[in-house]
Amino acid sequence: MPYGPSPSDGPRRSFREAHAKRVRIMVELTPADYEVLKRWLARAGEELDQPVSDTTRTRAIRAMIRATATDQIVNDTVLGLMRAEQR
Repeated sequence: MPYGPSPSDGPRRSFREAHAKRVRIMVELTPADYEVLKRWLARAGEELDQPVSDTTRTRAIRAMIRATATDQIVNDTVLGLMRAEQR
C-alpha cells in the first residue's frame, strides 16, 4: 500500500515554491508534551497505515501549520490554548 497521497492529489506548487530552500526549526517540548505528540503520531500512523518516521513527523507538523493557517476553528482553538498558557 502506498504511503500518503499521490503527488497529483496535493495542491499545485509554483516552480519557486517547489525549489525554495527549506527552513529547519527546533522546538523545545516538555517531556509531557513530547509524549502527547508521540502518542498522536502513533495514532496518525495507524490511521494512515504507515510507520512513524522523521518524514511522518515533518508531514504532521506541516499539516498542523496549514490547518492552523487556513481553518478558523483550528486557529481559534490554538489561540485559546496559547492564551490559557499565558495566564
